[in-house]
Parts: sequence; C-alpha cells; structure tokens
Amino acid sequence: MSELKSKSSLNAKLATFDEMLKRFGVVTVMNAKVYEPIAFETADIKKLKVHEILDLYAKQENGPLCTLDTLKIANITQEGPEKTITGGRYSNPLIKFGKSCRIEMQDALGNGDAVAALCGGIIETFDLGQPSLSRVVAGTQTALHIGEQFTGPKTIIGDSFFIDQKTGSQVPVTIIIYQMLPDSLFNFSQDADGDASVFDMNGDLLTTEITIGVNSNTANDIITGVFYSVVPYVDFAAKASAVKYEITVTNKKAGTVAATCSPSAEIKYSFDGQLTWVEAGTTSQQGQTAYVAAVKDGKIVATTSFVVEAAE
Repeated sequence: MSELKSKSSLNAKLATFDEMLKRFGVVTVMNAKVYEPIAFETADIKKLKVHEILDLYAKQENGPLCTLDTLKIANITQEGPEKTITGGRYSNPLIKFGKSCRIEMQDALGNGDAVAALCGGIIETFDLGQPSLSRVVAGTQTALHIGEQFTGPKTIIGDSFFIDQKTGSQVPVTIIIYQMLPDSLFNFSQDADGDASVFDMNGDLLTTEITIGVNSNTANDIITGVFYSVVPYVDFAAKASAVKYEITVTNKKAGTVAATCSPSAEIKYSFDGQLTWVEAGTTSQQGQTAYVAAVKDGKIVATTSFVVEAAE
C-alpha cells in the first residue's frame, strides 16, 4: 500500500523541544518502565551522556521489570540546602551546599511486578513443581508476599508531554530517573464505602554521575552529578530494532563467571563495590551482583546483570 500523505493546520502549532523549554507547562503524568540499573558507579558509564545511557536501556537484554501506565501522580521534589556557610559582620549566607530529591508515585491499579520491583514484595510462582521467585506469569502466579524485604535502586524511564506556552502544542518528552532507591513499603486500604484503594511507590533519588557537554568541544565535557534528566522523546522501539548486541551469561559460579556477546564484542565485568571494570573470575563472590558490559569501538553497547552463585 502506498503511503498516504496529508497536511493540516496543526503543522503551524508544532513546537520544538528547545522552544518549549523557554516557557512550558506540565499537565499530566508519565507512563514509565522500571529497570535494573546499569553499573553507574564505573568509570566507563560515567563517561556516557544521557542519550548514550538511554541507548543502553533500549537495547538491554533483560528488558523492564515492570510498566507503570496507570499512575495518578508522579511528583519529584527537592529539598535543601543540607549545609549553609555563613560569615561576615552580619553572618550572611555565603555558600549553600547539598540537595536531596524524592519521587512520590501513586498508582490507580495494583501491579504485582511493580510491588516486587519497588515495594519489596515477593511473587511466588512454580516452575516444574519447584518454588521460585519470578515476575508475574499468566497461569502460574500463586502468592504475593509482603514482609521485611527491601529492594535495591531502580532506574525509571518515562514518557509524557509538556505544553509549549507560546503555541499550546504538546511536546513529547522522555524522563530518565537514573537511580531511585524505593522506600519498599506497600500499603492498601479496604473500604466498602470510601474511595477505591490506591498504591504508593515512593523513594529517594540518588545522585548519579554522567557526562555533560559544556560546548561543542568534547575535550571540555565534564562529569557531574544529577538526579534525573528530561530530553526530547526517545522512541525505544526504533532504538531496539537497530543492531542489537546480546550478552549470554555462560557461567554464574563464583570465581569463574563468564559471558559472551553476539555480534562479537569485548566483555567487561564489575561487581558490588567496585568502581572499575575487571576481568571475569577470581574477584566475584557468592551473592554479589555481577554487571556485564559489551564494548565495541570503545563504547558500551549492551549490559546485563545477575547474582553470583556459589562455587562448585
């Protein structure tokens, strides 16, 4: 079928992201996906810019842990300063330092995968008769457990739109929250006469170091700490359809962890508490989270992670 071309008066109202940032309104909530974070603490990841980081998530082998598409609110707030230096005759404030950032999300519907990812819940399923921890799988879910468990940091990537004040047009945006440490609390109310229960998923945003350009000279790029970024809308489906490097973990045993990549790429590893990529094997210990990166032409093109198992 031939492509049907058309035009309308809407074209005159379109605004670019740059124009929208001059004066914009936020009128709705985002739809979001939750991921396990990549190894943000490593030197190679810190050298990446926001779009390169989004590329990694678009091509991430494991995919999102859950999708949040029925949110009622998703509020990001900052507090500070944590320190104020004063001095002089009138003890005027001279330097302010330190901010904290939180996100408060409220979902209209319960979501088992979200409870597991953000609230410390446990989804119990059965695989060939053996109990296991997993995501919700149709036909196999048996229980949702809420206990004393906490969950680790998660990455949240959402899409929404802002309103350009000058044109009134909707400008699509992508929001990436690099690392959110959930409160890991799950509450719901049962009230026949009151409002329907809603589900809160709140947490603290961690400062994450990424590379930001200063001018067109990349030699002047700096690594700086941020909580989140807002960028022009990123089409994850289109990015995922590009050349995709897939990492296959061939050994999860402590001391001998190993992985391969297809198409071929250099494999690097990082483990809990390490700030640099290392060779596989002797540095891994049972229970650690192992991060695996595929590197092509000096750029990280794929990542995955797993928990190191006991040595044989």
